[in-house]
Amino acid sequence: MAEADPRPKVLYFVQGNAPLYELVQGAVPDGFELLTLERGDEAERLEKLREAEVVIVGGTRLSRHHIDAAPRLRLVHHQGVGYHDTVDVDALRERQVALALAPGGTSIGVAEHTLMMMLAVCKRLAYLDAELRRGVWHANDMRAESRQLFGMTVGIVGLGRIGKEVARHLQGFGVTLVYHDIVDMPEELERELKVRRVGFDELLAISDMVTLHLPLTELSHHMMNRETIGRMKPGAMLINCARGPIVEEAALVEALRSGHLSGAGLDTFEVEPPPHPTPFAEFRNVVLTPHNAPGTRDAMAMKMVDIFTNVERFYRTEPLVDRVPLG
Repeated sequence: MAEADPRPKVLYFVQGNAPLYELVQGAVPDGFELLTLERGDEAERLEKLREAEVVIVGGTRLSRHHIDAAPRLRLVHHQGVGYHDTVDVDALRERQVALALAPGGTSIGVAEHTLMMMLAVCKRLAYLDAELRRGVWHANDMRAESRQLFGMTVGIVGLGRIGKEVARHLQGFGVTLVYHDIVDMPEELERELKVRRVGFDELLAISDMVTLHLPLTELSHHMMNRETIGRMKPGAMLINCARGPIVEEAALVEALRSGHLSGAGLDTFEVEPPPHPTPFAEFRNVVLTPHNAPGTRDAMAMKMVDIFTNVERFYRTEPLVDRVPLG
């Protein structure tokens, strides 16, 4: 009878394809075994959780019943930073299971994606690309409609790691930057980033482009609703590369349809994947991507090295880097 493999098992809780699994496997150090999902259904998740001592989470929520199904679980490691809506923190606290984050790569990936969204919405890139692919040449049709970032006021809601990186990426585009955050920022940081703090209502009223970079919590759920979207500057644009439920989608559709907003870029949605056909498909001034803002090969390679370095640190009983205090 074959002996059980003594190596600690690490479950990658995100279903991916072979190239992604190869990338993750490449960072696994000697002495650990990687478990991945083939079908990605709940039965398979529960089966593999029974063996896992470490779980790497991403967009798929690790709920209480998952944690209860993992008797050997010692460490949960997020492959990004948005644990608020993807991990049942109370269940981890009760079990005294450690939780850590992997911010490396996320900020730059999301910041680049946000900037791409801003430019793509301004220039109607998705619509023009689709039209040209079917043989329609709109050389002059967008001249009275498309915009440029230069001269705009950009409002950043949430000046955390990602919001700061967005501000850095916007340097040189000739924009005026304002931000709103519940945390006081040092004056030297504001000078470095060339940002000015304003109240939320003022940000909505003066910004030509509003971009969201905050976690999903009870306070931020539907922060952008019919009332707040209605207070946005007429003709403004909204970018959401944070979490879908921060925006009330029905209210956004209404604002786009009425012309109150002149565009939107969405990487996240209230329900993921969104229902098909999505109501946003009718708008040529909307750009959609499938919650993959930080999902570059470069960022993933960096994250996996950081995660497994942290896993090794944990098994050597050394302090975790970017550990989330659970109390």
